[in-house]
Amino acid sequence: MILPRIVPALTALVVMAPSWLALPDRPSRADEKVQPAKDAGELALTGLDPVPLTRGQEIKGDAKFVVVRKGLRYLFANEQNRAAFEKEPERYEIQNDGQCTSSPVTKGDPSVFAVHKGKIYVFFCEHCRAGFLKAPDEYTKPRKNVAIFVHDGVELLDFAGPGEVFAAAGSGRAFKVFTVAAGAGPITSQGFLKVTPSYTFADCPKPDIIVLPGGATGNALKDERVVEWVKKASSNAEVTLSVCTGAFILGRAGLLDGKNATTHWASIERLKKEYPKTTVHADKRFVDNGKIVTSAGVSAGIDASLHVVEKLHGKEEAEKTARYMQYRREAPGAK
Repeated sequence: MILPRIVPALTALVVMAPSWLALPDRPSRADEKVQPAKDAGELALTGLDPVPLTRGQEIKGDAKFVVVRKGLRYLFANEQNRAAFEKEPERYEIQNDGQCTSSPVTKGDPSVFAVHKGKIYVFFCEHCRAGFLKAPDEYTKPRKNVAIFVHDGVELLDFAGPGEVFAAAGSGRAFKVFTVAAGAGPITSQGFLKVTPSYTFADCPKPDIIVLPGGATGNALKDERVVEWVKKASSNAEVTLSVCTGAFILGRAGLLDGKNATTHWASIERLKKEYPKTTVHADKRFVDNGKIVTSAGVSAGIDASLHVVEKLHGKEEAEKTARYMQYRREAPGAK
């Protein structure tokens, strides 16, 4: 075995091991309960104890002291370290839910890792790790949370379009994107796609950006859980973005009064009728009121999302994201 080496100049600890140890492809929850087990999960960190590892110490774990979390098996040198991990798992576990720190859309290899400022990060390959070591602070900046609300009957591109934009921005490092629903069960989009939400309203991390897709929104509009969550979550979010008939959810929550808005062309007159305090635009791709952004139908949500990326990260980043997607941006719309 190649013993790990400490790299003081970069305040990082690096370990290389066989690439066949891969992180299982499974969803994770921030509040997933830590449960000890002896024979489950992929071995993490080539068996090194993560607690001293965060302090730059390389100590082999003992198979007698095990914790399995998010599909990974952590070993500890003693019961004291195992207890410390169980008490503060977010402090000692592999960061970013095991995704590659250089390219978060890719699963990381739990045997290819580095420690930077007391946190453990994993990488897809040596090339990713090498890029990280050149400027680790650039790769560990906090990402803004993007919560995409999904519901039965949600229009596929209404949520997949914005999801693609925010997941691709900043080479995947600008935002942490996840889905949220009123309940924990799967929802069906357009009658053929089953989607299991990452979170429910009860355990959803605080969102910085909220996306409210449209489609068949009838049940969502009648659900008081949806209305109350949108009211509460949007009050603390930087941007709440509706796509297509998702604008009606904003209206139901009282967030369109005195504002400009748009929606799918087929629902323009309905929006005017139901929310007379709102100035409704029929000829805009999207409308920006500051914290509240509404878009026209379906694909227009991509333009509105790129607009939000531009608001938060600049025009160059929005253009890079659109180019990556091979998407030609439409006219900006009203602001």
